[in-house]
Amino acid sequence: MTYEAFSFLGTAQVAVEVSVNQQFNLVAKEELEDVKPFKKARYVKSKGATKGSYIVFYVWDVQKNSTVRRRLPIPSQYKTEAEKKAYAKDRIKKIDNLLKSGYHIDRRKSKAVELKQKQKQERRIEKYYLVSEAADEVVKLKELAQNFDKGIAFYKSRLKQLTKWLEDNNEDCLLDELSYTVLRDFFAFKMRNEVWSAKTFNLTLTALKTFYNDCIREEWATAKNPFGKFKKLPEDYGEKNKPYTDDQIVELKAYIQEHDPYLWTIINFTYYAFLRGTEMMRLKVEDIDLRNDLIWVSGRQSKTKKKEVIPIAPSLRSVIDEMELHRFRQGHYLLSRYERPSDEKMGPNFIGKRFRKVKEHFNLDENHTIYGFKHTAVCNWYKKEKDIRKIQKMCRHSSMLMTERYLKSMGMLDNSEAVAMLPKL
Repeated sequence: MTYEAFSFLGTAQVAVEVSVNQQFNLVAKEELEDVKPFKKARYVKSKGATKGSYIVFYVWDVQKNSTVRRRLPIPSQYKTEAEKKAYAKDRIKKIDNLLKSGYHIDRRKSKAVELKQKQKQERRIEKYYLVSEAADEVVKLKELAQNFDKGIAFYKSRLKQLTKWLEDNNEDCLLDELSYTVLRDFFAFKMRNEVWSAKTFNLTLTALKTFYNDCIREEWATAKNPFGKFKKLPEDYGEKNKPYTDDQIVELKAYIQEHDPYLWTIINFTYYAFLRGTEMMRLKVEDIDLRNDLIWVSGRQSKTKKKEVIPIAPSLRSVIDEMELHRFRQGHYLLSRYERPSDEKMGPNFIGKRFRKVKEHFNLDENHTIYGFKHTAVCNWYKKEKDIRKIQKMCRHSSMLMTERYLKSMGMLDNSEAVAMLPKL
């Protein structure tokens, strides 16, 4: 079956929410007087080797004046039946929400929207942006695309520092006129007056380079990215988030279980599931698959922007069982400031504030963090098995090189035993 291009009349939130949007001509219900008939989406299991599993639903087609059948294939990277069902469950929910809200097929309206968008883009290209104006526009686009709070906050703060410095020094200029010399002065000022670390410099450089690339993509700038001339500074990778020793773990566990047991629950997710703080913030009850002992981390949650699956270790399973997830809605955030699943997720500083009391009690330095429990798990696993491939998959690193660098930063890739085995000359 040939599918038409899929475009929306509606909010940007809906437009970016469902990847299936790219396959059908759906438009929003405000174009109709009422919601037209539809049939909810459902999962269809493959019955043969040549026919893959898929999601099927029926949606109203204005031109045909009836409901039409549409299929969404399950991507080939989902191999097992459990993975396919988990993917389908997420997509079915989002498709049904669109259908219930009145989305339908209308090729004429879709083409009209495409024409309006094209005309708007052509008008936009004719405008010449100052760096400060472009910064405001790019932030708006990223907020419409629902970038995560922490990511967009850092991005905005870096842009604000740049634009404020440019304005204070009368250097705010057109994007194409932003020069390497001006930017060199900006970075020199920040390194000298705010004592930026190498890591801060590198993160800022990445954010600002991304900003200019965004402007080029929007066709607001045609010049080569001036941030590309800067090189990242060497930094002590892994200095922060030190792994804990066995003795420290014994003391920390006893103290935290007595004074803040909910914090110990959170630490279990860090240690056994190798989850990052932002990933734990966004986990929902529906992401916990107790039947197959899996945790699903969606692309919007994970650092790699890919949908990932994590096995639930037996020790973590007992912690999850104590949470009695059956009592809560699937859409509830798994961890919250109420110390139970809730409609409200944890704030970005929730974990850090609670762990700060622990650090003060044990007089731990700034390099000891909650994330250090993940490093502790990596160290313990490597000591036991020395299987870098397994650690890479569990950490969800994009390459083996990244995992090797990760282990080396914690002093784990020690070749002393191999050197000791060298034959005598």
